[in-house]
Amino acid sequence: MKKQTLISLIVSASIVLAGSAGSYAIHRNYSAHGGEGALLAATSASAAASSPGSGGTSASNAPATDATEQPPESGTDKDSGQDAGQDTGQDTGTDAGSEAGAEPAVPGEGGSGSQGGEASSGSGQGSDLAGQGGEPGEPTLKEIISSVGEKVVMIETSDGSIGSGFLYNDRGDILTNAHVVSGFTDVTVTTSGSEEMSGTVIGIGEETDVAVVRVADLAGVEPLELKLEAEAEIGDEVLALGSPLGLQNTVTTGIVSGVDRTFDIAPYYYEGLYQISAPIAPGNSGGPLVDRTTGQVLGINSAVTDEGGIGFSIPVVSIVESARGWSDDPMDTLPTPESESGGSGEDAGIGEDYGLEGEDPVYDSTDLEYAAEDVLYAFYDAVSLEDYRTAYDLLGPTWQKKQSFEDFEAGYADTLGVYLDYCVGVENTDETVTVYVSITADEREGDGATSVAYDLVYQVGYRQGDAADELQIISGESQ
Repeated sequence: MKKQTLISLIVSASIVLAGSAGSYAIHRNYSAHGGEGALLAATSASAAASSPGSGGTSASNAPATDATEQPPESGTDKDSGQDAGQDTGQDTGTDAGSEAGAEPAVPGEGGSGSQGGEASSGSGQGSDLAGQGGEPGEPTLKEIISSVGEKVVMIETSDGSIGSGFLYNDRGDILTNAHVVSGFTDVTVTTSGSEEMSGTVIGIGEETDVAVVRVADLAGVEPLELKLEAEAEIGDEVLALGSPLGLQNTVTTGIVSGVDRTFDIAPYYYEGLYQISAPIAPGNSGGPLVDRTTGQVLGINSAVTDEGGIGFSIPVVSIVESARGWSDDPMDTLPTPESESGGSGEDAGIGEDYGLEGEDPVYDSTDLEYAAEDVLYAFYDAVSLEDYRTAYDLLGPTWQKKQSFEDFEAGYADTLGVYLDYCVGVENTDETVTVYVSITADEREGDGATSVAYDLVYQVGYRQGDAADELQIISGESQ
């Protein structure tokens, strides 16, 4: 009897200790998350929410890359999403397209992993938008927007032009675009808290679209951190902050969709620009382009295409030296940039070019760019009508050598419809045009159908003919 009593006491003590340990573990987990979320929530839920490939499309009817222009090795090294997409493509029977250089379905990048990345990226963003951080200790999206937004200001000149800027040092100096303050020495700066302050332009570029405004009342305020150790890369997630159309504290999200873009918008010369998908509008000029995960400033948002949707940002690494020079030694006399006609900004229509409502500089499309865009419109019109022969004939000879018409047509076996949502071309120096395209494809999936969005980049150039030059689609890849 004593032995049984002893055993009973030991078992009871074990149960009590186990229960206490379990309660302690739960309490620690709950406290570590600030008392938010459900107790005993499965830790795998967040991983499932952010796992790529949730779109789940078959590679046979997904956009495919020109294999010669974009070797599989470089795609997998650069981006895990592309790796997943190419692996999926090989596993699901598109070996003819990926191994032999054929292009199944729509020219672009292969597999749902890369542009199905549109879906997987969305799920990742969803967790951030809900206030969830990525790694432990990392700031949440809301925290980054809040902390960065406090250092972003609206700049207004006496003629009513509106732009943006951000605090970049502890002297109260604001970085902005030259075209925002060109022709003015004194400006009005409005903080995120709607407090108006006086600002003085202490430095401005004549060919580079950058300027520094000193606001004495902001001296001693902690500035934004600049990312100077490395430049941004394609695919980096970014935030664009500013005051588009005078709507202060506006934030948009996107990715770096291109790098090293160069063009002229008189009187300024833009080179090495980041191309971004985050929407920007008049009044965004001078606002910061921010790394979505760290809050560090990557660039100054400066220009948009005339068709909208594509923005350009000047990397801070390329202009920080000039800005620091003006902060250390302010200009005694501010230069007024000259336009193409040779006059000053005031008498040569800078206000007309950039708009008195604070419009961003507009990158005007050339005739070649419009013609290249027409090629892509014609291609997708033909595909939507199932006129695959016409679509195939728009591909260049190099592309056609790698993929027969029969393989090209077979690539659309599970495609129910393709719709061109967006198309903008940017001319290159070698008389080719980079055309950025967004499409929506209705694809057969089991007994039903699903719609998948793809972002694609094409190179369009001339086909040398006997009678006249014709434009052709040279190559394509997914973003």
